[in-house]
Amino acid sequence: MSEEAYSEFFDLLEINEIEPKIVRIALAGYGCSGPSFGLMMDEPGASDVVQVYEDITFIVAKELYEEYDGFKVLSDDENYGGGMSLRPRNTDTASGCSTCASGCAV
Repeated sequence: MSEEAYSEFFDLLEINEIEPKIVRIALAGYGCSGPSFGLMMDEPGASDVVQVYEDITFIVAKELYEEYDGFKVLSDDENYGGGMSLRPRNTDTASGCSTCASGCAV
């Protein structure tokens, strides 16, 4: 995570008065562009991968972490003006349907 992405994410947590700053990355579902991930406030469990970046603690289920080889948070600028983004490191696993015209049945 770049310093810029950290700053944007930290500000988001501050504005929403999130304390402690512990964030779970979870699979939210699948679509034509692949899986989508959500963020929620949670506490780590025994089988979670826990990673601390400055004042923010990220947690993710071990199986999800291993499947996608971890995750990266991009700043608005790093995401070409599309807002902050959470992406898997392993994009081969993250691909969705070959085309939306065929209809996704994932």
